Amino acid sequence: MTNLTDPRGIHYRGGTLRRSGVATGAAIRCAAVVALTVLAVGATLSIQMGSASAAPVRPASAAPVSPPFTECPPVGGDTGCGILIILTNSGEQILQDPSQPAYDINIGMEDTLVGVLNESTVPVSKIQLSSGDQPIFGFDSDGICTFTAGGTNQFEPGGFPAGTYCTADQKAGNDPSTSGDPLGSDYQGPNNTFSNISADQMSGSVDFNSALAPGTGTSYFSLEEPLGSCNFASACGYWEAASDGGIFAYGSTFQGSMGGRPLNQPIVAIASDQVTGGYWEVAADGGLFAFNAPFFGSMGGQPLNQPIVGMVATPDGGGYWEVAADGGLFAFGDAHFFGSMGGQPLNAAVVGIAATASGKGYWEVASDGGLFSFGDATFHGSMGGQPLNSDVVGMTADPATGGYWEVASDGGLFAFNAPFFGSMGGSPLNMPITGMASTPDGKGYWEVATDGGIFNFGDATFHGSAGNIPLNSPIVGIAASL
Repeated sequence: MTNLTDPRGIHYRGGTLRRSGVATGAAIRCAAVVALTVLAVGATLSIQMGSASAAPVRPASAAPVSPPFTECPPVGGDTGCGILIILTNSGEQILQDPSQPAYDINIGMEDTLVGVLNESTVPVSKIQLSSGDQPIFGFDSDGICTFTAGGTNQFEPGGFPAGTYCTADQKAGNDPSTSGDPLGSDYQGPNNTFSNISADQMSGSVDFNSALAPGTGTSYFSLEEPLGSCNFASACGYWEAASDGGIFAYGSTFQGSMGGRPLNQPIVAIASDQVTGGYWEVAADGGLFAFNAPFFGSMGGQPLNQPIVGMVATPDGGGYWEVAADGGLFAFGDAHFFGSMGGQPLNAAVVGIAATASGKGYWEVASDGGLFSFGDATFHGSMGGQPLNSDVVGMTADPATGGYWEVASDGGLFAFNAPFFGSMGGSPLNMPITGMASTPDGKGYWEVATDGGIFNFGDATFHGSAGNIPLNSPIVGIAASL
């Protein structure tokens, strides 16, 4: 079997890949909730979050970063960073560990432990943060230093054993109006200070006392509010994929598509790569197309008993699974095979798949709502055997609870060990729902219709949709930019 590689980063195993046609869809610029500017020593490294002009690409040699994020030491209720900012030469990546709550678990749960990793090739002396809606520098005297021995919150579970650098003022969380202690010094890490804090406390700078070394330099600090990765980037947008391979990017970066190119079979699903910021499209014949994402193989050109209907990536971006309508499961890269419904009796065809947060299991969902769990995926219930107004068309996992949601073509949504934030069930739709995706923190989700209409719930933000533009082919799926 031939493995063809297009120089533009498109990979397809089996069949023919022609290099004609143009990509469908365009990058949509969207202002970020929090902007980030990086200042380098001896070089220019400027990153403005919210711009879709360049993808946040990590060096090919860099190993994938996944939770737990040990760039931060244990503090209070956290065993590592809740948020990790990765700096590279061409952009930034914001990762979130949903298992880490706000570290002040007993006194409000409203502060976040933030780590920084410099994977760029220049030293970094400062990052500037600004928020459109959160007072992230609105410090209120419960920073990480107050959790260390002798601090005002020293009796909180976990404490802050690494806080030996903290001064008496930092441990006390003193207000600058009553002491010479700088604003928010109790939130600072051992190698940083805060400056240039705006009057509305929504912007400021994090200055590193010693510049972060190229490639490996790290630091940590804390900020106000229980922040998620969506608060730090023009990530938490999404891509819509059409059956002709066209990709439409909203609040995310357009990396290319199969739109306008010959396909042996139509595209049926899309999955995002949370490591590279890219995505994969998969066709009904198992052919897979990678855009700023690695290619690990596919079922393209291989015999299939039933067509492929969905795919999902492993959390570290090192592999993915394809699933067929008969429940057959095909694993590539570091995705392991834990079993499948292939060859087993089914009351209805499988229509989708979701992976667990560990990458050591997955669920398959059928059009009648039946759900099948494999590996460490826990069965929390399903709509199988329950009355449905319309067929189930997809599912997604809740990274925070380990549960999942099923979505039906009429927009009805069914939550199992996952919060319900609303749905389009019972509401008029111009076209049926075809898929859904969740936000990285599990506190919201989007439903997408075949005409490209987007419906957002919880903390999922509406960045735009293809619902008001002519489409050459129907939308078949949605993926969140993480």
